[in-house]
Amino acid sequence: MSLAFLTKPIGGKKSAEPTESPSPKEPKAGRTAGPVRGASVAVGGAPRVDLMPPEIRVKRSQLRTRRSLRLGLFGVAVVVIVGCGASWLLATVAQSTLTAAQAQAQQLIAQQATYSDVTSTQKSIALIEAGQKVGDSSEIDWQSYLDKLQATLPAGTSLSTVAVTSATPTAAFAQATAPLQGSRVATIVFTVTSPSLPSVPQLLNGLKTLPGFVDATPGSLSAIEGGGYTVNLELHIGTQAFANRFDEAAAAANKKAIEASTSNQGGN
Repeated sequence: MSLAFLTKPIGGKKSAEPTESPSPKEPKAGRTAGPVRGASVAVGGAPRVDLMPPEIRVKRSQLRTRRSLRLGLFGVAVVVIVGCGASWLLATVAQSTLTAAQAQAQQLIAQQATYSDVTSTQKSIALIEAGQKVGDSSEIDWQSYLDKLQATLPAGTSLSTVAVTSATPTAAFAQATAPLQGSRVATIVFTVTSPSLPSVPQLLNGLKTLPGFVDATPGSLSAIEGGGYTVNLELHIGTQAFANRFDEAAAAANKKAIEASTSNQGGN
């Protein structure tokens, strides 16, 4: 029998020698370790569990999509119906306006028929005025023009013979083939009788003052038996010599052109 307990101190004092600390117990198989000390843990939260199958979520999403498509289709249908109604309304208003305008036109035509004589008279007057302008397009007041020609001759001289060739409303006047000759609408070939030897340059200078003067060419100069002389001249005149009795615009334009030509000659 061992007597070692007799050597232990009385009072249960611990031995001064260090003892080995017991090793931590390993967790048993099948159990999880507890939470680590110092980690934050949510306390008091409501437990939630999502037990809905994913097929139901997909079905709900498809239903929402269908609902949105139906609403969009309904909106498009409403817009189309409103547009069709507006188009029909505009077409109805336009048709009513057209019908009223046609009725008014028919009334105006009926009223015009009562004044058909006036319309025919107006057309006849317009036709006559057009014919007057065409007939007057090449007319020259020869009596007045020859008086002006006589007035340009020196004192003591006179016109003995005159031959006139001019354009007609249906035929243009033949133009000169020589270069540097102006356009003309009529030609006057005349003979001047003078008791003394006439001055041809003086005669030509006087002709320049005539309306529509283009150019003049002196001809032969001959003596008359018993005293006196004769000289032949050829005068070409342009459009400014036209009378324009029935064309006020052309008459005013010719008048301005004549006044400008006269002022230029006076300045020269």
